[in-house]
Amino acid sequence: METPLSPLEFARRTRKLYPERDAVVDGDLRLNYKEFFDRCDGWSYALQALGVREGDRVAYIAPNTHAQLESFYAVPQIGAVLVPINYRLTADDFAYLIQHSGARIVCAHSEYLDAVDSIRSEIPDVSGFVALEGSRSGWLDYETLLANATRHFRPATILETDLLTIIIPAALLRGRRE
Repeated sequence: METPLSPLEFARRTRKLYPERDAVVDGDLRLNYKEFFDRCDGWSYALQALGVREGDRVAYIAPNTHAQLESFYAVPQIGAVLVPINYRLTADDFAYLIQHSGARIVCAHSEYLDAVDSIRSEIPDVSGFVALEGSRSGWLDYETLLANATRHFRPATILETDLLTIIIPAALLRGRRE
């Protein structure tokens, strides 16, 4: 029996063996593994409801928060590809990386909503914008989408050789700026 070594396999094992153990502490939020992976499953469903399919890219601009961590499980388990973008970059860099990666959905922490709003015309292929915290006109609210989602998403078959994440190195940006 071949078992792909991916974060999803570790999640399956952890969910089964340690459901009540602490998994995430983010400020006042505390989640055990069952709660954490239930949120991941809900976000997978919500992404599929937004039209995300296998092979689609989902970009994130966020610091290390629970929502960012949830992306590392929720996005790949539906066969989509996670594109975490360094939040310390400029809005122009965000636009370039989002377009270059082919992202269809952009999820952003509240501190970066203005930056993304300023580049919307430069990222025409993006079909949805999700605010990871709070609500704003023109943005879908992450927690609302999650609260309204069932936990019954369509899982993808993930092989060890499948693309789960695109990490775009800073050197790519340096070459673009010269």
